[in-house]
Amino acid sequence: MPALPEYKTRILLADSKVPMVEGLFVAAGSELPSPLPKPPVYLKAQIPGATSRAAQGLVRRSDSVAKIESDLKELLSPGSWGQAEGVLIAGAVKMIGEYYAACMLEFGGTGRLPGGVLLFSTRGGSGVEERSESLRKIHFSLLNLPTAADLTRHLTGLENAHTIGSFLEGFCRTFANYKLIVLEANPIGVLEDGSLLVVDCRAEFENQAVSKTDKELFSVTSSAKEEKSRLERVVDKINEGDPAGTAFIREERALPPESAWRVATNLCGGGGKMLWEMATGGRQDIFSMNESDTSGGLSAFKSYRVLRAILEMEGSHVLLLTGSGMGFQNQYYLAAAIWKGLRESPTPLPALLRFGGTDEDKGRELIEKVAPGLPVKVKTYLPHTFPNAMVDEIGKLATKDRIKVKPTPQPEGEPSFRVTVPPGDFFFYPDKWPSNEAPPCVAACPKNVLVWNAAKHAIELAEGARCIGCLMCEVVSLLESNGELRIRLDMPEVTR
Repeated sequence: MPALPEYKTRILLADSKVPMVEGLFVAAGSELPSPLPKPPVYLKAQIPGATSRAAQGLVRRSDSVAKIESDLKELLSPGSWGQAEGVLIAGAVKMIGEYYAACMLEFGGTGRLPGGVLLFSTRGGSGVEERSESLRKIHFSLLNLPTAADLTRHLTGLENAHTIGSFLEGFCRTFANYKLIVLEANPIGVLEDGSLLVVDCRAEFENQAVSKTDKELFSVTSSAKEEKSRLERVVDKINEGDPAGTAFIREERALPPESAWRVATNLCGGGGKMLWEMATGGRQDIFSMNESDTSGGLSAFKSYRVLRAILEMEGSHVLLLTGSGMGFQNQYYLAAAIWKGLRESPTPLPALLRFGGTDEDKGRELIEKVAPGLPVKVKTYLPHTFPNAMVDEIGKLATKDRIKVKPTPQPEGEPSFRVTVPPGDFFFYPDKWPSNEAPPCVAACPKNVLVWNAAKHAIELAEGARCIGCLMCEVVSLLESNGELRIRLDMPEVTR
């Protein structure tokens, strides 16, 4: 989901009269304001989607006019972070406490319709994700927003419940009015007089939900004319050689929080991506190493190659794959690609896998059957499992010591035959199949592409048949036979 920079999120909150720390936005390419704001102030480079800005030197305290001017000039110029949209100059305030609030979409559950959920804690600031026990969850309807009185009733036991309820009323209204996916304020400053104001904030949205009148406000520019990473170029090559279906990867450029779990994602379709964003919105303990979308009926050959690219991302702790439940990609074929990818990658990751779509039960059954022989732990989830449950178990499977193994050797030499669309090399080993009868892998092909030639004791391609790259022949060969048929799916090579 696209993310709004803080200065635009403030515009949304101001529309609902949510109080915020005083701020002034200076756009890149514009003249510096004159006079400059009175110090001390905080300068925040505005880069959509950027995280850990302070660690990258993109949030700075300036205690003199000269320092404000020099820091502004530096942050408004292109740097290692790219080109910021501008800089938000925020006033410094004296706080006696910090709160946390976030609104996000939820799909509902037994006895509860889809709507919004408000998360609130009187313990904001850094490390809030480690204090989940302090969060209060308030579910609300997007058609009948909670009033200050409604929210106050949910905040019983808090000395200033009415003040908080009044503040959160506008917060929820901002979330609903602009059809946001996530709206977060952290921290919310508590001043000496008991009043509250937003110190830092962010928002995520879905492009399709933006109204025509708000298109300009929600337009997000690139923070830089980014050069594609090596793995992104690998995926481009994969698409060139096998254009059917969608395969998209973008590696995250921002630095992850030091204590966060770094999750390599393989999200099957826009629905899977939305579920993941909703499950992780507002959490600082989960860091997505990449954006991804593999959908549109792509072959298992292509799914395998994309997964191999994802598994190469340095610094990842765990793999999470989830689909949306739509039947555009056969989940049994996808499971075959995952099994192959995990056993043939030199850097496999422990994996949380949720299959949703055609043959989802068969996909899950396959992975559970082969899991004991994999070099990493895997856990599968039923299709009705919401990704929140997966996120909560990331720490149980993830490992911060990157696993490196000697993968299953690839077949070498000249293949018995090859297919070009989707591209793959097939190897048949007759010594592993001494019988004159056709091996089970021939009958496993759903398109009757494979033919047994008893006279030559060989497997051949049927004339005019088209391989769909499902990997079923190899699965059956390995599980029900003697491994007499193997498929080699070479990865594209690109320079670093």
